[in-house]
Amino acid sequence: MRKQAVWAMVAVMLALPVGVRAQGSSWQDVQVADIETMRDKFIQLGEAFNESQYTWRPMAGVRSVQDVLGLAVAEAHMFPTGWGYDAPAVAADGFMAEVGRAAALSKADMLGELETSFGFLIDIVRDMPESKRLSDGSYFGQAMPVHASIATAMADMHEHLGQLIAYARTNEVVPPWSASNQ
Repeated sequence: MRKQAVWAMVAVMLALPVGVRAQGSSWQDVQVADIETMRDKFIQLGEAFNESQYTWRPMAGVRSVQDVLGLAVAEAHMFPTGWGYDAPAVAADGFMAEVGRAAALSKADMLGELETSFGFLIDIVRDMPESKRLSDGSYFGQAMPVHASIATAMADMHEHLGQLIAYARTNEVVPPWSASNQ
């Protein structure tokens, strides 16, 4: 599992804009900037899909657009519980319950929840003391240091962002930050 966490950190670093890496930022600052970028992209894609496209899924048994956005909300709310933090009061009790709650939101509510859930996650990662980052944590029940769990969680969230980008392109929704949109 340690090898997976190292590769997750490498993947996150490679996914970041060069400017973020070049500023001499701490690993914590890099992670916060990464989460902020993901927040912006999830919200922009959530806005770019029309509400009727929220129920689109590539095939039966696969998450819909709304499900992927809801999953991002749930992960932003629930990942910190593996680092010793409480989920926010708005979150349902337990990861799967939160996934279900978030995936049932309307487009307007989803966009608001993306903003607040990522804000919650950003605040935790930004304000986390180094001693906490080096303490024992977990990722879906797998024991690992908190800093490695954060990196693994961000790699997972990037996977879902990629999934949503693929959904967008399949539905001829151009990601707002895409060069082909300019």
